[in-house]
Amino acid sequence: MRKIIKKITNTLRGISNFLRKTSIKNRLIASFSVGIIFCSSILGILLYKKATNALKNNAINYSENMLSIMSEDIYKNKEFLERASIELSMNEEIANNLINYKFMDAKEKNEFLKYMNDYLSKKLSLLPNLAEVEIISKDYEVTYMQGFKYFKREDIERYADESENGLFWFSTLLNNEPHICIVTPVKQDNSIVGYVFMAIKSEVFASSFSLFNIGKGSEIFIIDEKNNIIISENNLNSNFILEEPDLNKFLENKDSKDTARSIVVNGENYVATYRKLKGFNWYIASMTPYDFINADIQSLRKEMTIIGLLFTLVVLIFSYFLYSSIKVPLYNLLNKMKRVSEGDLKVLVNDTYEDEIGVISDNFDSMLKRVNELIEKTKLQEVEKRDLEIRMLQAQINPHFLFNTLNSLKWTALMNQDYTVSEGLSSLAELLRNTIIDKNELVTIREELENIKNYVVIQKIRYGNSFDVQYEVDELLLENKVIKFILQPIVENSIIHGIDENKENQKIIIKIMSEEENILISIKDNGKGFNSKEKVKDNKLSGIGWNNVDERIKLTFGLGYGTTIYSEVNKGTIVKIVIPKSI
Repeated sequence: MRKIIKKITNTLRGISNFLRKTSIKNRLIASFSVGIIFCSSILGILLYKKATNALKNNAINYSENMLSIMSEDIYKNKEFLERASIELSMNEEIANNLINYKFMDAKEKNEFLKYMNDYLSKKLSLLPNLAEVEIISKDYEVTYMQGFKYFKREDIERYADESENGLFWFSTLLNNEPHICIVTPVKQDNSIVGYVFMAIKSEVFASSFSLFNIGKGSEIFIIDEKNNIIISENNLNSNFILEEPDLNKFLENKDSKDTARSIVVNGENYVATYRKLKGFNWYIASMTPYDFINADIQSLRKEMTIIGLLFTLVVLIFSYFLYSSIKVPLYNLLNKMKRVSEGDLKVLVNDTYEDEIGVISDNFDSMLKRVNELIEKTKLQEVEKRDLEIRMLQAQINPHFLFNTLNSLKWTALMNQDYTVSEGLSSLAELLRNTIIDKNELVTIREELENIKNYVVIQKIRYGNSFDVQYEVDELLLENKVIKFILQPIVENSIIHGIDENKENQKIIIKIMSEEENILISIKDNGKGFNSKEKVKDNKLSGIGWNNVDERIKLTFGLGYGTTIYSEVNKGTIVKIVIPKSI
């Protein structure tokens, strides 16, 4: 099962990859076309089958109804013929002559013949299809005959015996033409004294076939219980059914409820139906060719094909407009992207629609606006940075002259045994060296602490020993990098704004410790403190502002880093700095 699922998945992936190599236009047209053709084919096949079955059932129902009506019409003709035959058989004159016929002389026989001619000319004038009438004695001798001598002696005996239990119908060929015959026994005192033979042309029943048309190429015929054709519309051979196995098999079981079936005759398809004739042991059957039934189907199929083609055309036109609704905004977006890739960042798509392409276009515009904002911000920062560098350069003097002068002053102080001034000048020289000579933006924490210590030495000359600075540093962090001169502005503010020269035991504590992936630096003093909600004055040393520390950290490391100030009046101030360990 997994192999099958994997195979299906790979096949679908292959189809997807193949489709990605074609344009959206071709994909849309192909998908719509395949969908339309598939759905139309399935729908067409289903409708065609339903229509075919419906027409077949309609043809069967129509044929069965027509056979029923024809059967009724044939039954009426049958009753009329039977009444005529019975009337002859019940004629007393005919019965008496049949009893005495073998004892009659020629004169009496001629009188009987004349009587019969007159009688039949009156009674049987309404039977235009009557071919022959014969009056047969009990000994099978013909006592009267009107028409041609059709019946043979052996036929007369056989059919006369069949009629002993009542009126008997049979069919036969007389003069090579199909005829319907009636044999009626003539009785006197419940004893058979003779027979009346009547032969009627088959047209008397075949005329019922012309009442209705069940379709071009159709066949209607009457068969006996042995499937011999008695009468047919198109003069079929009497053995026609027996020679067609499919038709013969259908009609041989006449007691079945299946009175309609598809059959093949002479290589052609037909729908065959049959019905038992009322009052007979015969059946009327019909065969309707499928070509006639399907004639309407062919027309319907053409109409369905035309409708399908028109529907396909409409859907293809719709798919083209659908493709255009995707193509136009998509190509507009692609063109704008190309212009951006060429350096034009001022373009905007301005797609106001709310579909997927509209959302992408809106996000693209937002992204461009954000990029332009960042570019402008970067330009502004570069300007500020250049301005800072210019101000720093303007603040510089000739390093060699400055350091030589400071060294001269240092040695002069030493010669005068003024060690405090000498130490201050040495610290100032080292501090200025790191400011002017060392251009690196990043220094180690060890170097940054040396700068602070030199700065504190200088400030103690000014403020005396009114404050003390303590260092609590994790030695494992001494070689980690930090931005140069980020501690000096903080310490400077603690000294200038926090230290009270009239008080003793004032402290500044500098702690540097590890906090997960960051370095936490805190500068704490127990000086005057201030309201942390008020804006702190921007004191400067060598052109670097104290408030600039936070901006420099954020610009270098990101918005997640920087400074935090906590202060209360008369309680002191704590400044915390967070920077990353790995730089």
